Amino acid sequence: MPEYQSLYRKYRSQTFADLVGQDAASRALQGAIVSRRVAHAYLFSGSRGTGKTSAARLLAKALNCTGRGRDSAEPCNACQSCVEMTAGSALDLIEIDAASNRGIDEIRDLREKVNLAPALGPFKVYIIDEAHMLTEPAFNALLKTLEEPPGHIVFVLCTTDAQKIPLTVIGRCQQFVFRRHSEEQIASRLSYIAGTEKVSVDADAMALIARTAQGSMRDAVGLLDQLVPLASGPISLESARSLLGIADPRLLDSLLDDVLAGRAAEALTELNRVYAAGAELRQVVRGLMEGCRDRLVAALSKRDQTTARRLSSVLDALLHLDGEVRRHAEPRFLVEATLARLAVEAETGSATQPAVAAPVVEQVSPPPAPPSHEVGRRPAGGEVRGWSEGLEKLNRTVRAVYLDAQPEVDGSLLVLWFGYGVHHKKAQEQSAQLMPHVRAWLGDDAKIDYRLRDNDATKPAQRPASPEDDPFVREIVRRFDGRVTRVKEVSE
Repeated sequence: MPEYQSLYRKYRSQTFADLVGQDAASRALQGAIVSRRVAHAYLFSGSRGTGKTSAARLLAKALNCTGRGRDSAEPCNACQSCVEMTAGSALDLIEIDAASNRGIDEIRDLREKVNLAPALGPFKVYIIDEAHMLTEPAFNALLKTLEEPPGHIVFVLCTTDAQKIPLTVIGRCQQFVFRRHSEEQIASRLSYIAGTEKVSVDADAMALIARTAQGSMRDAVGLLDQLVPLASGPISLESARSLLGIADPRLLDSLLDDVLAGRAAEALTELNRVYAAGAELRQVVRGLMEGCRDRLVAALSKRDQTTARRLSSVLDALLHLDGEVRRHAEPRFLVEATLARLAVEAETGSATQPAVAAPVVEQVSPPPAPPSHEVGRRPAGGEVRGWSEGLEKLNRTVRAVYLDAQPEVDGSLLVLWFGYGVHHKKAQEQSAQLMPHVRAWLGDDAKIDYRLRDNDATKPAQRPASPEDDPFVREIVRRFDGRVTRVKEVSE
């Protein structure tokens, strides 16, 4: 019996035309190949499954292809070099997994071998996958080779976390950012693969796979690979949902209704029904996130700020829960505790303190009413929108300073209330960056008044248990899809 080949390996892109969704990087690489201006080092960054390693292999294949035309960058996929690279046996293509070969000894070994001439073609290409996993000494050793590489060497560093790559290394590479695939791009590719494999998949099931993959083509093809054994007949939405452990959205809507209505007991009963039906907990949480997000958009479009504030708080809790479920010893209990707490808060209208094991959620609430001589009006929907639009025009660094601010508007006066002294101070330091956008919003006479809640400017803020527990840090991590990697003590 021949060895089974996974669909992802079988349908890995073998030409640049077949590289889905990365048109900018594809055009740039092809232009460099045709004009013979290939850099000695590249950095391909982006989330998993977006084609970084496939593009690196295509670059290696095209550089050593003996059958392509002078005016084309597409490999012929027929010459000896192309055939060997497709099969993974080419001596001139060396792939290194930095996650398991991250030390200085491995890089020193690489430095010794780069001076050896290519075995077949004109170039020897090194692909270093998950390059951000290299240790600092390993990066320093690699840097020396990147500064003065032999003429026959091309390095391609692939990473899902470019922020961990030292700037000295980035400065010696041409960087290309690989974007997440859209659901339409994924569904189109899956339809092509299913048609080639003569597998019938309903359009709704295909859309479900594309949505579940969250921008990763590799994950999407892997999910389709799981469905192929069901191909005795057309793969329906229900059979795809059952196999992939994805709950019926109607059940999730009912579960979310119970949570938002404060029906804790009913919510737990509904969760047990979903779980008993075979749904995976992470997929349940993600389904709740999608439903909550859709309701939040609807509330904002109706300018229902009270509902939007509540939904935003629930969505924040679900986002935190999504990260915790992956590493918690008892994920089911964690999900039950979180949903029960959210339901209780909805019923009582209060923000209870969660247990240590449960995710910490900062409830979004308006600042306390200021004294009578101060501005005392919450902004209307249009004013909230004007503030949000102004923030979007700031660069990320400056914008982050104002995430803690609660705005109030009185004519041309913008009052910004802050809950933390450090944020209050930093915001005033960045006032010059914000002021032009406020004037464009409220007029040339606009002024900004920075205030600290409860007149507590002199009272030291209680330090959170860890940086991740700081609501300001959590909000930045959530908005920019980041994570805390290092903590450095600085004075305020």
